[in-house]
This record gives sequence, structure tokens and C-alpha cells, in this order.
Amino acid sequence: MGGTFNEYSIQEGNHILGMARFYLREGHSHGNFMSIFNILIGLTLENLMISERLKKICSYSAMAAIMLPVGLFLTGVMGGDPANVPPIGMIGILGVAASLIIMIIGAFKTKVTA
Repeated sequence: MGGTFNEYSIQEGNHILGMARFYLREGHSHGNFMSIFNILIGLTLENLMISERLKKICSYSAMAAIMLPVGLFLTGVMGGDPANVPPIGMIGILGVAASLIIMIIGAFKTKVTA
């Protein structure tokens, strides 16, 4: 990904990396983040002092976060023009936001005893 944004990525006005390839790479790198995100949610969610209903909502929201890299990947598959792809990635963004908000609420409600 680093080569995508440096001064050598454009030569004589032409992009070395096409937009379709760019979105395919973005989908891959965001998929790695979502995997780690889901592992961290799974490891910490059970220890928070929130209701079972909120834990379930948080879990489902974290699982929905995988739609972000799926949306990026589909954008790459469909030619790299985001205007031609439905906003599938927005589901993933909302899933990340919802699960993080619930985790923050749970962190404030949980008292740490040493």
C-alpha cells in the first residue's frame, strides 16, 4: 500500500497502479484490520458489565464490519469506480462505529478491581 501514495506512483501523468487494483488492495488490507478487530471484540466483550442484549448487538455489529472490505473488494472487481457500486462498505463502517460505542459504554460501566 505504501507505493500507492508516494511521488513515484505517477509517471508522466499516468498512474502506475490502476484504480481497480487499488481498491482490491484496499479490500485486502481492511480485511486484515477487521479480523484483528473481531478478535479483540471477542476477547474483551465478555468481561464488560453490560447487558446480554448489548453484548449481542455489539457482537453482531462487529461481524457486520466485514462488509467494509467486501465493499472495497467489489469496487475493485467492478472497475474501480465507486459511483457504480452500491454502498455496501457503509454497513461495515456503521458496524465498526456501533460496536466501538458499545465497547466504550461497557468500559465506563466496568469497574476494575486489582
